[in-house]
Amino acid sequence: MFGWLKKKRRERALSAYAIPDDEWQRALHELPFLDHYDPKLIARLRELSTLFLVEKSITSGAEEGEYALEVTPQMRIVIAIQACVLLLGKGGTVADAIEDFANFENVVVYPGDFPQSYDYEDEYGIVHKLDEPIAGESWEGGPVLLSWPVVEAGYIESGMSLVVHEFAHKLDMLNGDIDGIPPLPREQIEPFRSAITEAYEDFCIHVDANEATAIDPYAAEAIDEFFAVTCEVFFEEPELLQFEYPDYFQQLRAFFRVDPIAGTACAA
Repeated sequence: MFGWLKKKRRERALSAYAIPDDEWQRALHELPFLDHYDPKLIARLRELSTLFLVEKSITSGAEEGEYALEVTPQMRIVIAIQACVLLLGKGGTVADAIEDFANFENVVVYPGDFPQSYDYEDEYGIVHKLDEPIAGESWEGGPVLLSWPVVEAGYIESGMSLVVHEFAHKLDMLNGDIDGIPPLPREQIEPFRSAITEAYEDFCIHVDANEATAIDPYAAEAIDEFFAVTCEVFFEEPELLQFEYPDYFQQLRAFFRVDPIAGTACAA
Protein backbone atom coordinates (compact mmCIF):
# COMPACT_ATOMS: atom_id res chain seq x y z
CA MET A 1 0.00 0.00 0.00
CA PHE A 2 2.67 2.53 1.03
CA GLY A 3 4.79 1.69 -2.03
CA TRP A 4 1.81 2.37 -4.29
CA LEU A 5 1.14 5.72 -2.59
CA LYS A 6 4.80 6.72 -2.90
CA LYS A 7 4.74 5.90 -6.60
CA LYS A 8 1.59 7.99 -7.13
CA ARG A 9 3.11 10.95 -5.25
CA ARG A 10 6.17 10.74 -7.46
CA GLU A 11 4.07 10.67 -10.60
CA ARG A 12 2.20 13.79 -9.49
CA ALA A 13 5.48 15.53 -8.61
CA LEU A 14 6.73 15.16 -12.19
CA SER A 15 4.19 17.69 -13.46
CA ALA A 16 3.91 19.83 -10.33
CA TYR A 17 7.66 20.45 -9.97
CA ALA A 18 9.01 20.13 -13.52
CA ILE A 19 12.40 21.80 -14.00
CA PRO A 20 11.94 25.01 -16.07
CA ASP A 21 13.20 24.73 -19.66
CA ASP A 22 15.77 27.52 -19.43
CA GLU A 23 17.29 26.19 -16.20
CA TRP A 24 17.38 22.66 -17.61
CA GLN A 25 19.17 23.75 -20.79
CA ARG A 26 21.73 25.81 -18.85
CA ALA A 27 22.54 22.82 -16.67
CA LEU A 28 22.88 20.48 -19.66
CA HIS A 29 25.26 22.96 -21.28
CA GLU A 30 27.61 22.46 -18.32
CA LEU A 31 27.64 18.68 -18.85
CA PRO A 32 28.94 18.08 -22.39
CA PHE A 33 29.25 14.30 -21.92
CA LEU A 34 25.46 14.19 -22.41
CA ASP A 35 25.46 16.07 -25.73
CA HIS A 36 25.11 12.95 -27.89
CA TYR A 37 22.48 11.18 -25.77
CA ASP A 38 19.17 10.16 -27.32
CA PRO A 39 16.49 12.83 -26.66
CA LYS A 40 14.26 10.18 -25.06
CA LEU A 41 16.96 9.41 -22.52
CA ILE A 42 17.48 13.11 -21.84
CA ALA A 43 13.74 13.49 -21.23
CA ARG A 44 13.89 10.58 -18.80
CA LEU A 45 16.92 12.14 -17.10
CA ARG A 46 14.94 15.35 -16.65
CA GLU A 47 12.15 13.44 -14.91
CA LEU A 48 14.60 11.60 -12.68
CA SER A 49 16.30 14.88 -11.79
CA THR A 50 12.91 16.43 -10.99
CA LEU A 51 12.12 13.65 -8.52
CA PHE A 52 15.59 13.89 -7.03
CA LEU A 53 15.14 17.61 -6.39
CA VAL A 54 11.71 17.04 -4.85
CA GLU A 55 12.92 14.31 -2.49
CA LYS A 56 16.43 15.46 -1.56
CA SER A 57 17.60 18.46 0.40
CA ILE A 58 20.70 19.98 -1.22
CA THR A 59 22.10 22.46 1.28
CA SER A 60 25.21 24.31 2.39
CA GLY A 61 27.69 22.69 4.76
CA ALA A 62 27.05 25.50 7.24
CA GLU A 63 24.86 28.56 7.68
CA GLU A 64 27.86 30.76 8.38
CA GLY A 65 31.63 30.58 8.63
CA GLU A 66 34.20 28.93 6.38
CA TYR A 67 31.92 26.08 5.30
CA ALA A 68 28.97 28.29 4.36
CA LEU A 69 27.97 28.46 0.70
CA GLU A 70 25.00 29.86 -1.19
CA VAL A 71 23.56 26.82 -2.97
CA THR A 72 21.64 28.12 -5.98
CA PRO A 73 18.83 26.37 -7.88
CA GLN A 74 21.20 25.92 -10.83
CA MET A 75 23.78 24.20 -8.63
CA ARG A 76 21.09 21.84 -7.38
CA ILE A 77 20.05 20.92 -10.92
CA VAL A 78 23.65 20.24 -12.01
CA ILE A 79 24.12 17.94 -9.01
CA ALA A 80 20.80 16.19 -9.58
CA ILE A 81 21.54 15.47 -13.23
CA GLN A 82 24.90 13.88 -12.51
CA ALA A 83 23.48 11.78 -9.68
CA CYS A 84 20.56 10.61 -11.77
CA VAL A 85 22.61 9.64 -14.81
CA LEU A 86 23.46 6.54 -12.76
CA LEU A 87 19.75 5.62 -12.77
CA LEU A 88 19.07 6.52 -16.38
CA GLY A 89 18.52 3.01 -17.70
CA LYS A 90 17.19 1.45 -14.51
CA GLY A 91 13.67 0.69 -13.32
CA GLY A 92 10.47 0.24 -15.25
CA THR A 93 9.45 3.84 -14.55
CA VAL A 94 11.32 6.84 -13.19
CA ALA A 95 9.35 6.43 -9.96
CA ASP A 96 10.80 2.93 -9.69
CA ALA A 97 14.32 3.99 -10.66
CA ILE A 98 14.63 6.78 -8.10
CA GLU A 99 13.95 4.22 -5.37
CA ASP A 100 17.66 3.32 -5.50
CA PHE A 101 18.28 6.66 -3.77
CA ALA A 102 15.47 6.31 -1.23
CA ASN A 103 17.62 5.50 1.81
CA PHE A 104 19.01 8.99 2.36
CA GLU A 105 17.67 12.53 2.27
CA ASN A 106 20.49 15.05 2.21
CA VAL A 107 23.25 16.29 -0.06
CA VAL A 108 25.60 18.72 1.68
CA VAL A 109 27.67 21.10 -0.44
CA TYR A 110 30.85 22.85 0.74
CA PRO A 111 32.75 25.84 -0.72
CA GLY A 112 35.92 23.71 -0.90
CA ASP A 113 37.49 20.59 0.52
CA PHE A 114 36.36 19.75 4.03
CA PRO A 115 38.01 17.78 6.86
CA GLN A 116 37.51 14.06 7.31
CA SER A 117 38.39 12.77 10.77
CA TYR A 118 39.14 9.15 11.50
CA ASP A 119 41.10 7.03 13.95
CA TYR A 120 43.68 4.43 13.02
CA GLU A 121 45.90 2.07 14.98
CA ASP A 122 49.61 1.88 14.20
CA GLU A 123 51.85 -1.19 14.35
CA TYR A 124 52.47 -0.61 18.06
CA GLY A 125 48.76 -0.57 18.91
CA ILE A 126 48.66 3.19 19.45
CA VAL A 127 45.47 4.85 18.19
CA HIS A 128 45.92 8.12 16.27
CA LYS A 129 43.34 10.65 15.20
CA LEU A 130 43.86 12.02 11.70
CA ASP A 131 42.21 14.96 9.97
CA GLU A 132 42.62 15.30 6.23
CA PRO A 133 40.83 17.41 3.62
CA ILE A 134 38.62 15.56 1.14
CA ALA A 135 36.41 16.62 -1.77
CA GLY A 136 33.55 14.18 -1.31
CA GLU A 137 32.14 11.47 0.88
CA SER A 138 29.12 9.14 0.99
CA TRP A 139 27.78 7.98 4.32
CA GLU A 140 26.00 4.65 4.48
CA GLY A 141 22.37 5.51 5.21
CA GLY A 142 23.34 9.16 5.47
CA PRO A 143 24.17 12.19 3.36
CA VAL A 144 26.44 12.72 0.39
CA LEU A 145 29.04 15.46 0.94
CA LEU A 146 30.43 17.41 -2.01
CA SER A 147 33.00 20.14 -2.60
CA TRP A 148 31.36 22.54 -5.04
CA PRO A 149 34.58 23.76 -6.77
CA VAL A 150 35.35 20.16 -7.77
CA VAL A 151 31.78 19.61 -8.99
CA GLU A 152 31.89 22.88 -10.91
CA ALA A 153 35.26 22.14 -12.52
CA GLY A 154 33.89 18.95 -14.02
CA TYR A 155 35.65 15.96 -15.50
CA ILE A 156 37.34 17.74 -18.39
CA GLU A 157 39.08 20.26 -16.13
CA SER A 158 39.64 18.24 -12.96
CA GLY A 159 39.75 14.66 -14.26
CA MET A 160 37.05 13.81 -11.74
CA SER A 161 33.27 13.53 -11.88
CA LEU A 162 32.73 13.90 -8.16
CA VAL A 163 28.94 13.55 -8.13
CA VAL A 164 29.00 10.36 -10.20
CA HIS A 165 31.75 9.00 -7.93
CA GLU A 166 29.93 9.57 -4.66
CA PHE A 167 26.57 8.36 -5.91
CA ALA A 168 28.22 5.27 -7.36
CA HIS A 169 29.21 4.52 -3.76
CA LYS A 170 25.52 4.87 -2.84
CA LEU A 171 24.64 2.17 -5.38
CA ASP A 172 27.45 -0.03 -4.08
CA MET A 173 26.02 0.26 -0.56
CA LEU A 174 22.54 -0.92 -1.51
CA ASN A 175 23.27 -4.62 -1.01
CA GLY A 176 24.88 -4.07 2.39
CA ASP A 177 28.50 -4.60 1.36
CA ILE A 178 30.81 -1.83 0.17
CA ASP A 179 32.79 -4.08 -2.11
CA GLY A 180 32.48 -2.71 -5.64
CA ILE A 181 29.58 -5.08 -6.41
CA PRO A 182 26.27 -3.22 -6.81
CA PRO A 183 22.91 -4.99 -6.50
CA LEU A 184 22.58 -7.37 -9.44
CA PRO A 185 20.34 -10.23 -10.53
CA ARG A 186 21.71 -13.52 -9.21
CA GLU A 187 22.95 -14.68 -12.60
CA GLN A 188 24.95 -11.46 -13.15
CA ILE A 189 26.78 -11.37 -9.81
CA GLU A 190 29.65 -13.75 -10.58
CA PRO A 191 30.32 -12.44 -14.13
CA PHE A 192 30.44 -8.91 -12.69
CA ARG A 193 32.62 -9.95 -9.76
CA SER A 194 35.03 -11.78 -12.06
CA ALA A 195 35.30 -8.85 -14.49
CA ILE A 196 35.83 -6.13 -11.87
CA THR A 197 38.30 -8.24 -9.88
CA GLU A 198 40.38 -9.00 -12.96
CA ALA A 199 40.35 -5.35 -14.02
CA TYR A 200 41.15 -4.09 -10.51
CA GLU A 201 44.04 -6.48 -9.99
CA ASP A 202 45.54 -5.58 -13.36
CA PHE A 203 45.16 -1.87 -12.61
CA CYS A 204 46.86 -2.26 -9.22
CA ILE A 205 49.83 -3.96 -10.87
CA HIS A 206 50.36 -0.90 -13.07
CA VAL A 207 49.91 1.56 -10.20
CA ASP A 208 52.21 -0.39 -7.88
CA ALA A 209 54.84 -0.33 -10.63
CA ASN A 210 54.57 3.50 -10.71
CA GLU A 211 53.40 3.41 -14.31
CA ALA A 212 51.37 6.27 -15.71
CA THR A 213 47.73 5.25 -16.03
CA ALA A 214 44.96 6.77 -18.14
CA ILE A 215 42.54 6.13 -15.26
CA ASP A 216 43.02 8.01 -11.98
CA PRO A 217 45.44 5.96 -9.83
CA TYR A 218 43.21 6.63 -6.82
CA ALA A 219 41.14 3.75 -8.19
CA ALA A 220 43.80 1.38 -6.82
CA GLU A 221 43.01 2.37 -3.20
CA ALA A 222 40.37 -0.36 -2.83
CA ILE A 223 37.98 -2.23 -5.09
CA ASP A 224 35.04 -0.05 -4.02
CA GLU A 225 37.03 3.02 -5.09
CA PHE A 226 37.87 1.28 -8.36
CA PHE A 227 34.14 0.82 -8.94
CA ALA A 228 33.37 4.47 -8.19
CA VAL A 229 36.23 5.85 -10.31
CA THR A 230 35.44 3.59 -13.26
CA CYS A 231 31.78 4.65 -13.08
CA GLU A 232 33.06 8.19 -13.66
CA VAL A 233 35.06 7.00 -16.67
CA PHE A 234 32.16 4.88 -17.94
CA PHE A 235 30.00 7.97 -18.36
CA GLU A 236 32.58 10.67 -19.06
CA GLU A 237 35.16 8.81 -21.16
CA PRO A 238 33.56 5.47 -22.08
CA GLU A 239 35.84 4.68 -25.01
CA LEU A 240 38.80 4.74 -22.63
CA LEU A 241 37.23 2.21 -20.25
CA GLN A 242 36.13 0.01 -23.14
CA PHE A 243 39.70 0.00 -24.47
CA GLU A 244 41.35 -0.64 -21.11
CA TYR A 245 38.94 -3.22 -19.69
CA PRO A 246 36.41 -4.39 -22.32
CA ASP A 247 34.90 -7.22 -20.25
CA TYR A 248 34.35 -4.99 -17.24
CA PHE A 249 32.97 -2.24 -19.50
CA GLN A 250 30.34 -4.68 -20.78
CA GLN A 251 29.36 -5.61 -17.23
CA LEU A 252 28.85 -1.93 -16.34
CA ARG A 253 26.88 -1.47 -19.54
CA ALA A 254 24.60 -4.34 -18.56
CA PHE A 255 24.21 -3.00 -15.01
CA PHE A 256 23.41 0.58 -15.98
CA ARG A 257 21.44 -0.49 -19.10
CA VAL A 258 22.94 2.43 -20.99
CA ASP A 259 25.46 2.50 -23.80
CA PRO A 260 27.40 5.70 -23.01
CA ILE A 261 29.29 5.56 -26.31
CA ALA A 262 26.14 5.56 -28.42
CA GLY A 263 24.14 7.58 -25.88
CA THR A 264 21.26 5.10 -26.01
CA ALA A 265 19.46 2.72 -23.71
CA CYS A 266 20.31 -0.95 -23.96
CA ALA A 267 18.97 -4.23 -22.64
CA ALA A 268 20.34 -5.67 -19.43
